[in-house]
Amino acid sequence: MLYSVEEIDTEHDLYEPTVAMRQVDLYPVGRVTRSYIQDELENKSILLVALKNRTLLGCGRITIEGDVARLSHMVVGEEFRFTGVGTSLMKKLMETSKEKGATKIVLEASSEAVPFFKSFGFTTVGSTKILDILDLPASNMELIV
Repeated sequence: MLYSVEEIDTEHDLYEPTVAMRQVDLYPVGRVTRSYIQDELENKSILLVALKNRTLLGCGRITIEGDVARLSHMVVGEEFRFTGVGTSLMKKLMETSKEKGATKIVLEASSEAVPFFKSFGFTTVGSTKILDILDLPASNMELIV
């Protein structure tokens, strides 16, 4: 599958589809509002998208805070999972974080996503917690880059 990973902003024509993808595919339907997705970090963040022929395959967001990159809202469309899209997106998110001066990447991962992030060298920090609004178990993870 040939695709690209690119940075977009909130003015890009593919921005709204990323909001929809993050709202529907990333979280249980009906629990998350647009304001949860478009939080106070949205305009300070870098949004990367995986595309094939202008079709949105996946996306991820990083927010640089000093020398720490916070990875959030990473999702690959259900029909494109296990095709390498997530791996390509993750590699580009890591590369971009490092280019922007981050020495550490932190994230919250759902239980089923923990093995994916561990495959890139992320480690679990602390114990599993429950994300309040989503009522889902999650782990804090970090990677020194």
